[in-house]
Amino acid sequence: MQDAQYVTAKELEIRKQIEEQMAETLRTMHPVNYLDAIGENIADVGGTSSDLFETMSLTLATAVILGSKIHKAPYIGTSLPFAIISTGTLGCTAVCYKVRCFEKDTARRIRRSLQCNLFAVILLVQGAVFGYCYLHWRIYHTISFDELVSYTIIIFTGLISPELCASICEFFTSVSCYPVKWLAQDSHYGPMQVILQGLGQGFVSAGIPSVVNIIVQIVAFKLEGFYGLMLLACASQACTGWQATLAAYGAVANNALRMSHLTTVNELAHHRANVCAAVGTTQSHNGKVVSGQNAFFATTALLGALLADKRTKQGVDYTSTVGQELSEFARAGLLAGIIFTMLFLANTVTSCIRMAKKLVRFCKDKPDQSGPRLDKTFPATHIIPLKTLTGFAAIESFQLTFSPMCQTFAAPLVIGQLLGFKGLLMLVSGGNSVCFSLNMFLINSGQAWDAARKFVLFGMLEKDGKVIGTDSQQYDTLGLGEQIGGPLEDLTGPALNNFIKLVAVVSFVTSDIYDEFPDNTWLWGIGQVFLNFGLIGFFKFGLAEAVRRLEGFLKRRREAIEFEEGVAMLREIEKREKALAQKLEGQKKEDRELQLV
Repeated sequence: MQDAQYVTAKELEIRKQIEEQMAETLRTMHPVNYLDAIGENIADVGGTSSDLFETMSLTLATAVILGSKIHKAPYIGTSLPFAIISTGTLGCTAVCYKVRCFEKDTARRIRRSLQCNLFAVILLVQGAVFGYCYLHWRIYHTISFDELVSYTIIIFTGLISPELCASICEFFTSVSCYPVKWLAQDSHYGPMQVILQGLGQGFVSAGIPSVVNIIVQIVAFKLEGFYGLMLLACASQACTGWQATLAAYGAVANNALRMSHLTTVNELAHHRANVCAAVGTTQSHNGKVVSGQNAFFATTALLGALLADKRTKQGVDYTSTVGQELSEFARAGLLAGIIFTMLFLANTVTSCIRMAKKLVRFCKDKPDQSGPRLDKTFPATHIIPLKTLTGFAAIESFQLTFSPMCQTFAAPLVIGQLLGFKGLLMLVSGGNSVCFSLNMFLINSGQAWDAARKFVLFGMLEKDGKVIGTDSQQYDTLGLGEQIGGPLEDLTGPALNNFIKLVAVVSFVTSDIYDEFPDNTWLWGIGQVFLNFGLIGFFKFGLAEAVRRLEGFLKRRREAIEFEEGVAMLREIEKREKALAQKLEGQKKEDRELQLV
């Protein structure tokens, strides 16, 4: 018993020493390392949630246009989409109050309980919408029985397809599934193996959700045409509230995981943090998958609204344009959709790289502002530096967004005038398909690398009966993949959703300035090419230089005013007095040490 007490006391002493070392590490760690937690909140809470809800707003606006133009009873055509989304929002609010989670539950069990909540919302929406449609068929006779059946099928496929695609992508990116395990096990072959295998899994994982979307859109269009595509988009967004909630939880869980492993050696706390992070990482990734799919459906519906609006103004039945042979302008527009998407990807990736360089340069040039305040206790050591770094990063990031935004506005203006309205239609249609597939590829590849590193962090990787931990070469190698996948998963992939939605919206708003054929507008299109690419170049390179020169001018002007008023002289005197006082203090310290000797 005494030996056990002695061992326990010794373990407590060792644990206390480790915690003191952790506290010292937290105090001396550079504040830039904590920006990852801030970025997690911005990407998974602000970014994903805003993307989901702006897609919902876009779809509802499209529903008003298509419902009033297409449906034989406009008040039914416009009210049914609102009934779908409003019922889903109420259901998402209700299921937030009860989530099954116990101490003994694994990450997969908690994930299944969250899916049960989602299925409850799906059943609520399906039942409420079926009752609404049944009422209008049976009592008011505003829709036929065939329409009742078609609406029910379309809404069901729209409700279930986002979770189906999320589950497919989860198989390739979850810590508990085989592809991530294979990626972690093969990491000992080196960085090239990790990078190529992660990209390969991303390609495979992007293909299956694309097939699912093709099937459900064919079903919806065969049943109810463009109105069916619009109902499909509304149904896919009925559970947006729950998906956004889970994506936000993912950021909280990942930040809690970092805090747990940095501040405590308690194994139970680590286990709980690991379980929560495994669930949270999956949910934040599912939020990105659902966001990409919703953007794909919403853009398809808006494309139908664009076609209906343009053809109606021309006095032509827009449904008669379906199935016509592609012209040379349409084929060129399809190629332009791919080109502009790739240019946008290149623009966002290079902007991310420039942002990282600027942040590193700022930390090196101004260590007194960006470094920890070691004269204070943690967390006061990092509060002011983090505020400074966050403000600098926010301003620089905002400047770097102008170039991709300008490029997004340029795409429909250039193609609409250079290739005509048919080229514009294929720009939106082709770009929408490319953006969805690339989005799935990028976010799944990035998440696969992140999950494989967590696989090692959680102690799930073994070799010859021994656990491979965070001090291994495999963990460091997977860290390289995670650094590559981070910008792909959190920036470039989700940015494609906003790119194609904005292209579609600008195309719809400016549709009146495009002719069917570019015989009278192609010169304006060529002018738009030079104008817009000049603006893109200015915002990408010239804006930073202009800001730098303006800051230099203001700095020189401020220094001149301070010199004239004597402020600079007083500051120099204070600096010399402080240096002299430090020198005297050092001499006194040396004298005291000599006296003690």
